[in-house]
Amino acid sequence: MKLHQLRNLVAVADADSIRGAARQLGLAQPTVTRGLRDLEVDLGVPLLERHGKGVTLNAYGMSFVSRARSILRDLERGREEIEYLKTSSGGSVNVGLSSAILLSLAPGVFKAFRKMYPKARLTISEGMFAALESSLRDGQIDFYIGPRPAGRLDRSLVAERLFVNKRVVVCRRGHPLAKSRSLRDLVDADWIMTGASQPGESEYEKQFTDLGLPVPRAVTHTITALPIVALLSSTDAIALLPHQWVRNPLFSTTLTEIPIVEPLAGPEMVRLMRSGVPLTPMAEQLGYLFEKESLAMKG
Repeated sequence: MKLHQLRNLVAVADADSIRGAARQLGLAQPTVTRGLRDLEVDLGVPLLERHGKGVTLNAYGMSFVSRARSILRDLERGREEIEYLKTSSGGSVNVGLSSAILLSLAPGVFKAFRKMYPKARLTISEGMFAALESSLRDGQIDFYIGPRPAGRLDRSLVAERLFVNKRVVVCRRGHPLAKSRSLRDLVDADWIMTGASQPGESEYEKQFTDLGLPVPRAVTHTITALPIVALLSSTDAIALLPHQWVRNPLFSTTLTEIPIVEPLAGPEMVRLMRSGVPLTPMAEQLGYLFEKESLAMKG
């Protein structure tokens, strides 16, 4: 198995055709085709379904291409790491953050990281783990920080506990239910389910069933922040959100906490990484900065 064969497969997956992959790689089409056939022989299974309109990845191909992306990305990170060690400049880190981490820990971490690595390229992706899981697994992001996914993690990932977060019920200012004092008064509201952990439904329902309340049926589901902001600020929808939302200047003038008296279970916040894959020194340092900043959130 050779690196150019992996690059060929990834390029075909991205371009949805061998011709497009060849153009993207700057190679002759027969060269790409030959490399793909050699890879299939090496693996002992077909990776592509060939038809009149071109090719598509079959089940084997879709499974293996994620591994190929991860291998190529790790090699690129290794090259960047060597370059950084040679010159002490440049380098890159890619992280995924939930909205709570972005609103609470990221500002302090950003300042400290920029002071340490003024020329580094820092890429931040916001979203719940479900939205960023594939990017973590194939190495596009170095690590993810957010609520621990429900259930047991498979062996390809490892979780490092940071703190337990606090969750509140949030609505727009002026909402007719804004002064409610009990979750019982909110059962018939239009709820947004954020899926802080997976499966989000069970976590959401548990908040009500633990209190002996019926589970609301009017539910909108989302795993990214923008739909939450748009719906909460312009409709009568309500949501269970990290308390950082209503304490951040971005939302404090438009959103407010509904002061219910019942306790709400908060998620455990963790850093998720690929097991057995070492972080670059720069990514490791960024992770340490998040850990240091999270100390104030514990308890």
